[in-house]
Amino acid sequence: MDFGNWKVTDSNIEWKGGGIHKFSMPLSELNATRQDSTDNTVFYDWILRATAEDWLTQNDLFDLNYGFVYGIAKAGLDFNFEIFDATLEEQFDQFDMEDNEDFEL
Repeated sequence: MDFGNWKVTDSNIEWKGGGIHKFSMPLSELNATRQDSTDNTVFYDWILRATAEDWLTQNDLFDLNYGFVYGIAKAGLDFNFEIFDATLEEQFDQFDMEDNEDFEL
């Protein structure tokens, strides 16, 4: 199943947008989390790893978010809406920080 430039296979989610960049997430690890050291908020790690890639556009990341949810369901992994919501909030905060940096040139 494709979501924009992302392909969800039986084993992973892969970037298929061409160019020199590669990014792949194993389906079996999609629900891996990380905890924020300042306020102990828990996030889905793979979404924030992708968000940190400066070559991915916001639209690419929005597509990934849909593919991520589909991939978790496909793999039969536990999914937590609160963690997903916190992760998307952090992702949008990072978008805002990038936008503000662009205007400070």
